[in-house]
Amino acid sequence: MKRILAFVLSVLMVLCLFAGCGKDEEKSPNAPDVNGDGLNKNEVVSGPINPLTGEKVSEDKSDLRPYCVMINNHPDARPSVGLSQASIIYEALAEGGITRMMAVFNDVDGITVGSLRSARPYYISMAQAYDAIYIHAGGSEQAYSDIKTLGIDNMDGVRGARSGEASSYYRDQTRLSQGKNVEHTLFADGSKLASFCKNNYELKHDSSYDNTYGLSFAEDAVSQCTSSSADFTVYYSYYNTTFKYDADKKCYHAFISGDEYIDGGNNSSIDLANVIVLNIPTKTIDSYGRQAMELTGSGTGYFFTGGKYVEINWTRADRADNFHYTLKDGTPLNLSVGKTWISIAPLDSTKGIVFNG
Repeated sequence: MKRILAFVLSVLMVLCLFAGCGKDEEKSPNAPDVNGDGLNKNEVVSGPINPLTGEKVSEDKSDLRPYCVMINNHPDARPSVGLSQASIIYEALAEGGITRMMAVFNDVDGITVGSLRSARPYYISMAQAYDAIYIHAGGSEQAYSDIKTLGIDNMDGVRGARSGEASSYYRDQTRLSQGKNVEHTLFADGSKLASFCKNNYELKHDSSYDNTYGLSFAEDAVSQCTSSSADFTVYYSYYNTTFKYDADKKCYHAFISGDEYIDGGNNSSIDLANVIVLNIPTKTIDSYGRQAMELTGSGTGYFFTGGKYVEINWTRADRADNFHYTLKDGTPLNLSVGKTWISIAPLDSTKGIVFNG
């Protein structure tokens, strides 16, 4: 009899357990909202980020010095390779009215970049804002003088004579076979660049260095903007760059002569979360058309994100300082998380920037 009673009680307990499993649990008002993957949706996810973009990364490299790579923008050099993997892209006027780019990478290991172009003093100044290692192929005599006197850590694909330096660069045989001028065919193997720098330079910032680079990011950065423009053009000279906002992808794409900039290495678009246009005093200094730019002091500009824009101010105390961006009332500017294109627009350009829509 006792055995039968025990069996009945056991069955009742099991039935109660199953009944409980079928009910929705009543949540406490303070219980965290957990989604299907077990993560708390309201919790701020911590972890390493790329300080140049604000994006989450799997490995913390925030204490490593970036690489600033000179990129050719001549029509025969397009499409460039590696731009879609850059964190920040600078575009500024060079000789002949054409622009040249400097791509800022958090790391170049495993990335092919090119075609490579020569150094100019103002690009060296931009690279100094990041305590970066400067990658170039040749340079003006003033640029070489600055590299020497300022002690710029660099790799040169033209005059570089150290072991592993020039051999990190190579000519693209496909482009040569297409009849491209040889000066537009020089590329670099990012893994070899990284290896050379590891053997020749200190890869980490000094412990006292501000590795935020003066940048801050926010999910609601667009709330700072006061006007709308989904299509605008920055005028340099003969060559001009148009930016169009893709509302579906929530990013900007850059165009030149009606053609979109595409990364020739992976045929992908260059998705930009931010575009910054800086009005910079610029002048021609010799018969070759070389430029000089005032990249320290203060000035004005525009910040674009989310199809909107706002006027900004910029300041920079000296060449070793970061660029600091603020709204007109002095409030520090927040960028949207993602890549940034920085246009160095000549202050005396007849058109400057035109809002197309």
